[in-house]
Amino acid sequence: MFWNFVAGGVAGWLLANWMNSERDVEKKEVTPEQALEVLVKDIRDEAQWAMDECTTDEEREQVYAEVKKSVQKIQLTLQEKGEEIIADLRAQAAEAPSREEVAESVERRVHTFKQKMDNLSETLNQALADLKPVSAEG
Repeated sequence: MFWNFVAGGVAGWLLANWMNSERDVEKKEVTPEQALEVLVKDIRDEAQWAMDECTTDEEREQVYAEVKKSVQKIQLTLQEKGEEIIADLRAQAAEAPSREEVAESVERRVHTFKQKMDNLSETLNQALADLKPVSAEG
């Protein structure tokens, strides 16, 4: 059961800290894409470490199930936050003086943002697939 806590808790903890932190980035400016890459790498590394510590297939399947649950929660949170951001962008466009020009710009930004969110989701799915034990069922 310890591994369940480690795998599930680490992923959730990493996301919570990342989303709630207000870091002063004075030394180096970090883009959101870079921050998400670091988050996904941390999740993958911690999950892989937990899998490597398992001694039985049953433990690996339990860890995988917890990691899968955590990744799904992360994806849901990202989707919800993404929808909030998109709604904010569209609200800004509605208030702009030159609506046509701004609306076009906002739609491009929304499209780009959605692509980035889809890429992140695909990356998380791939990380999960890479960890899946042979005997675990989806």
